[in-house]
Amino acid sequence: MTVKRSLLPVLSMLFLTGCAAGAFSSAAVPSTAAPLPGTAETAGTAEAAATPAPTADAVQPPQGLAETGAAVLEYDEIRLIDYFREYQTYPDTDYYTMCRDGKWGLMRSDGTEVLPCRASEPLFECSWNAHHWHGYLDDLFGSPDYEAAYKAASQMLTESGDGRLCAEHDGGGYRQFVCLQDDKTYLYSGSMGPGQFNALTDDILRLFSGSANGLVPARDSAILQEGEGWVELDSSDQYVYRSKNGTTANDFNYTAADCFFDAPLAAAQREGKWVYLDTAGHEVTAPCYDGIYQPNHYTDEPLVFTRVAPLLSGYAVVTRDGKFGLLDSTGAELVPCEYDGLVWDGGTAWVKLDDGWHEHTIPGVTKPDPLADLPDSIVAPDTYPARTDAVFFMADADSTNRLNLRAGPGREYDILGKISSSILRVYGYSSAAPGWALVRYDPLYDVPQFGWVSTAYLISTE
Repeated sequence: MTVKRSLLPVLSMLFLTGCAAGAFSSAAVPSTAAPLPGTAETAGTAEAAATPAPTADAVQPPQGLAETGAAVLEYDEIRLIDYFREYQTYPDTDYYTMCRDGKWGLMRSDGTEVLPCRASEPLFECSWNAHHWHGYLDDLFGSPDYEAAYKAASQMLTESGDGRLCAEHDGGGYRQFVCLQDDKTYLYSGSMGPGQFNALTDDILRLFSGSANGLVPARDSAILQEGEGWVELDSSDQYVYRSKNGTTANDFNYTAADCFFDAPLAAAQREGKWVYLDTAGHEVTAPCYDGIYQPNHYTDEPLVFTRVAPLLSGYAVVTRDGKFGLLDSTGAELVPCEYDGLVWDGGTAWVKLDDGWHEHTIPGVTKPDPLADLPDSIVAPDTYPARTDAVFFMADADSTNRLNLRAGPGREYDILGKISSSILRVYGYSSAAPGWALVRYDPLYDVPQFGWVSTAYLISTE
């Protein structure tokens, strides 16, 4: 079994904007009839006659989006890659998994094919978030051909800078969620058995809810047993959005629920459907959306998707009744759920029209710059990694708990903290100080932190 990490993972009426079934109207269709007998046929009329006009039931390009002119992709499906939002300040949405003739592969979000379609199920990323891809060779696992195929695919990925395949590994799983205990909320983290309580600090609340006074989805719980530094909980499988002091935000219980992080909406599941809530706990859509990524790998129906998308740059892909659309930060469908496919990475969208997948943008919307909020006290890089650079690293075991995170590229700069063994993402270098890299450190129970480290103490996870 693959090691998984799970997160904190008035009735709404159907007239709520997010689930209004938008009426589809078609423009008048030009005539394609041949010229009448005896009518002179000009070059213009011949060209018009040779070009089929759109029919009333043809899928029209989405209004509100602008097509980029990129090559049309001929896949049956394109889906979001599984990612673990709780461990990233912003989801790494640079990849999709795509399907042709029932087989799945891997592509960059710009449309570049990375792994051709051959897997029996959608690919997903290892919970390490280091571009280690699972599922591609599942049908060969245990066969004599597996090792050679694994090495060949991993080498291809490494050479293109797109990570590698992840070897199967087992474990008891990992849980992290907010729980209510003695009328107070705590962060519980641990394996499927005993774990640890951590106080909900202002920094943790800012990370999970965007505010020290924000809402988080919490489970009711009771302590079964505890020891020095550990506790075993009996917790409900229902989530309630609560503030730090335990106050409830609304009257609903949810079977699954997401944090807000820095977004104005979060998604939760009730009545078997997904609904989006604002930061005050008000449901701004009806519970009407279906899962869009993370297929359930433990059923005989492998394409039952269990999660919905968070807002990326203020928009989220949604699906209902088998059709896809794009929700905005108010809960309204900017793109109504009328399309056979739609994916969004926070900067560009691929929309499935009659002839294939077309790339679009939302005018004025781009992916956020991860260094936009780099503090003035930290030196900015002057060199940035290309896509083909190995951007994920892990601290060597010998440097555990003593790898210095500094304000600039050199030992003369102040120490901001010390990094335990962890996966780091490199955001830049200094041409004046070779051997140093600007990284982001993502501790489990604290806010991410930027700083410079000596690359001599790092090893590539590739």
